[in-house]
Amino acid sequence: MGLVYRLEDYAAYAQRVGAATVIDVTRRTDPARAPVVWERLRQVRDTYGSPWIVQIWTKNVPGVLALGQDLLRELMEAGTTVAAQVTVTGLAGTPWEPLVPADGLRALPQLARLLGGAEHITWRYDPILPSVHTPERFAALAREAAEAGISRAVINFIASPGHYKRVDKRLESLLPGWAEGMPGYDTDWKQTIARELVQIAAEQGIALGCCAESAGLAARVPGLRTAACGDYAWFAALSKRTLPRTPFRGSRPGCGCAPYFDVGMYGNWSRCHRCAYCYAG
Repeated sequence: MGLVYRLEDYAAYAQRVGAATVIDVTRRTDPARAPVVWERLRQVRDTYGSPWIVQIWTKNVPGVLALGQDLLRELMEAGTTVAAQVTVTGLAGTPWEPLVPADGLRALPQLARLLGGAEHITWRYDPILPSVHTPERFAALAREAAEAGISRAVINFIASPGHYKRVDKRLESLLPGWAEGMPGYDTDWKQTIARELVQIAAEQGIALGCCAESAGLAARVPGLRTAACGDYAWFAALSKRTLPRTPFRGSRPGCGCAPYFDVGMYGNWSRCHRCAYCYAG
């Protein structure tokens, strides 16, 4: 998949995975604020043909629709299945997510109509921030997501202090105790929160999974599945096509994603939503 986008690398990727091509738009920067990633997606399509799956990653559905809906329609008409990972934490417009638009879940019905149904969308509550997260906020978001037809959600906890230096620097002033190692932010706390969120989500008919960094919780929290953001089984069900699967070790320990090709780029923090916890900037 490569850490830097190069059009010519797609040929080697496609040779490795065969017809099971998955393009992410994008794990590295929000496509709602990066017109270049749509240009790159079009380049790949025009050069190598339409992929099996395109997966959108965004905190800003209206921005994605404004920049990309025409190309997504073209891809779908050519046989591509489009899925979406939509992150909504309830912190839009705060110092945590200063440029994220408010009411992030309200645009889900419009996105669902474009993609072919709400089953094409996973809601992400990511990251969970100690002393910032509240069950009440999650419950309100879960109700709204369920009203939009969402039945899949993923949680993830912010990486512990010392993991990303740039993030640590931003968090020192926002999260009291972070610079001292955030006492109490440990596995037991995460397990307690995960149990609570599984119950809240289940009450709304939403199946909850946990991302790679939190994958160990799935063995200790009943009802919490191990999520694969690039979920081969989900893609096969959405597309109604079961294609040969290529082994892939994932992007990090615990990752269960199918092999993917990302058209994004790192280092775009100042031009994106400027989320305080973002590690991709």
